[in-house]
Amino acid sequence: MNYRKYITDNPRVACLLVFSVGMLLRLLLIGAKSLWVDEAYAAGLMGTNPIDLIRMSIAGSPHPPLAFLFLKFSTILFGQSEAGMRIVPAVASALAAVPLMLLIARRINLSSAVWAGLIWAVSPFAVSLGQEAWLYGIVSFLGFLFIDVADRAWSGSRKALYFIVPIALIGMLLQHMFGLFVAAGFALYFTVPRKQRIPWRQLALVSIIFAVLYSPFAVLMLGQASFRAQRISRAAMDMTAVYRYRFLVRIPTVFVRLIPGGLLSESGRGMFHDVKQILFWLTFGAGNLFLLVNLFLRNLLDRKFRIWLLFLFTVPFLIFLKEDPTVRHLTILWIPLGFAIAAASGRWKLAGPVMLAAAAIMLLPYYNIRSFPYHRSDWRGAAAYVEERFTDDESILVLGGQSGGLAWDYYSSGSFPRAALGGEDPYRNSNVPGRSLQSAVDSLLNLHDSIWLVKDYWGGPRTSDVIRGYRVISEIWISPAMEVIHISK
Repeated sequence: MNYRKYITDNPRVACLLVFSVGMLLRLLLIGAKSLWVDEAYAAGLMGTNPIDLIRMSIAGSPHPPLAFLFLKFSTILFGQSEAGMRIVPAVASALAAVPLMLLIARRINLSSAVWAGLIWAVSPFAVSLGQEAWLYGIVSFLGFLFIDVADRAWSGSRKALYFIVPIALIGMLLQHMFGLFVAAGFALYFTVPRKQRIPWRQLALVSIIFAVLYSPFAVLMLGQASFRAQRISRAAMDMTAVYRYRFLVRIPTVFVRLIPGGLLSESGRGMFHDVKQILFWLTFGAGNLFLLVNLFLRNLLDRKFRIWLLFLFTVPFLIFLKEDPTVRHLTILWIPLGFAIAAASGRWKLAGPVMLAAAAIMLLPYYNIRSFPYHRSDWRGAAAYVEERFTDDESILVLGGQSGGLAWDYYSSGSFPRAALGGEDPYRNSNVPGRSLQSAVDSLLNLHDSIWLVKDYWGGPRTSDVIRGYRVISEIWISPAMEVIHISK
């Protein structure tokens, strides 16, 4: 029996196969990695009722009302462990391959689309979306689904037309960046041949209905969008340096991370000291560039559709003029990349297997790390290390940004005194200045013989500022972004 032909001749079988592979890889070691501070923020909300969850999350984070309800649903079904919070994102991330494949199959063919779906299923980038108790695995599924449904609706499917507004509303109430998918989905109308697409009046009607239903939440979106701008303003950053960093470091990093994800370090001088990082950068940077050039220079797809794909791959990067998104925010880039993968696999027989092998190999180092790949803070390891060595008349000071206290509490036994500078109540939108690091350390050392400083590199102060003027008893890096320092007078 020719299994390959059987799969490529049966869309349901192909979709089930790709989903099953993706689901297996996301369930594998799903609870092995420590929560990082954003996941800890979500974990702190899981014990509340849905109404309080919405109220608290809106007050303390720049996220829409539905942002954490899917995670709440996950904990109701599977518990509040790391794995329990991550299962619904895992299912969503694995399912995202299905609408992506179906969209590609209609424009190219199912055989080529399967390769794109498989590479999404096994890529560490997509696997990590499904192993994070956060929003982006769910956003990727709803985003790909919206584009697929829009393509069907504009081509005359009445059933698909009914789902345009509901999916768009759910996505926008889940994450503001979903607006990229909404804009792309409506723009897709103009790529459908005139004789095949629905009348423009139906497009206008759907657009008006969506705008009216979403308008009550638009004010909330604008208010929350100012959170980061206020932080930058308070920090008095040099915007010239900010833009230089974003365009020379962040954009190239997003581009090369579309398959390997956070396993690749940010572009910069540090990567030149690691031969493996240089090799990975060359492989995936040159590979992605080659795939996209092959896609856009060939006439495999209609010219209007290629222009649409080109805009999908370029316009999202303009966000860096106002924000500093990560590759996780920009899963929409996977639509042109998916078409590029399919185009290459259809042109060269070995392209699909080679790309799949390259993505799968990167899973080995991904599963081998104990912390979130984009931010290597092992809170589980830090809590275990400190509590094993804690003695009488000592204290713990957590330095981990807005949610550091929550991350510590999630893993701590709760039997040791601790303070969390700036991380006690992340669910309150307050600009009241907190205590300085110096005064907090001095106060604790007046009460205790020594302090364990648990410092997350992200959201925490510099080590030199922490230890200045104190005796360092011990200092250890638990993970690349997590340091524990034991100090006394």
